[in-house]
Amino acid sequence: MSTDPSATMPSSYPSQNGRSKYDQFFIFGDSITQFSYDQHLGFGFGAALTSDYARRLDIVHRGFSGYTTANAKVLFPKIFPTLQEGRVRLMTIFFGANDAVLPPHAQQVPLEQYKENLKFLIEHPSVKEHGTKIIILTPPPINEYQLQFFDAEKGFDTPSRTAANTKLYADACRDVAQSLGVPVADIWMAIMKSTGWEIGQPLTGSKDVPANDQLASMLTDGLHFTGNGYKLMYDEVMKTIRATWPEEAPENLPEVFPPWDIAPK
Repeated sequence: MSTDPSATMPSSYPSQNGRSKYDQFFIFGDSITQFSYDQHLGFGFGAALTSDYARRLDIVHRGFSGYTTANAKVLFPKIFPTLQEGRVRLMTIFFGANDAVLPPHAQQVPLEQYKENLKFLIEHPSVKEHGTKIIILTPPPINEYQLQFFDAEKGFDTPSRTAANTKLYADACRDVAQSLGVPVADIWMAIMKSTGWEIGQPLTGSKDVPANDQLASMLTDGLHFTGNGYKLMYDEVMKTIRATWPEEAPENLPEVFPPWDIAPK
């Protein structure tokens, strides 16, 4: 009689060379993704995903502070797993907050190049090989009132970002995703709607309108998320998963290993 525990597992459990493997949920982005496990904020997007998908998927956390889609295009082939390392079942792509800086700031990526870089990531052969289900996140709005202090701390003589320019990148991100048939978690729109903003109105976050307390509650410094911002991000991503691929919601995925009472021993 075999003494290999894997031999007693249901055949649906993924296994290679006698070792069960977890599929992966790959979260890829800039500092907003990098900081999404920060427990000091009270809520973290990455931490919440890890809790939700525990024993079902491995959350692969690949956030890079300061990075743009230009950086991501070079980095992606170096960090995306091979099939031998584990299948990437789901992926979020969340760039644009840095691409949208204004010239002459070094991170600036021209709008058309930003769109091409997003297409490169979405259509990369490795993604197709895995059959990865991609969710694109629009870059969030910025708050010019808060950001002036962030810019001053960085020693910038001119504003690094404006609400209007960031909107252009959110719109472009949405357009790219829709043109390629990829679902969008529209973080920009969700935050703006939470502030009471409506299409056609002056942009919340611009100094052309009064400061908005709701927007300020979402952002630590006019750019990065508070716990409230991460909760909204999480809600939008999970809403997108459940609406587009309900079978990928954590409650509908089997655990890789069986419950304790029927686990091999």
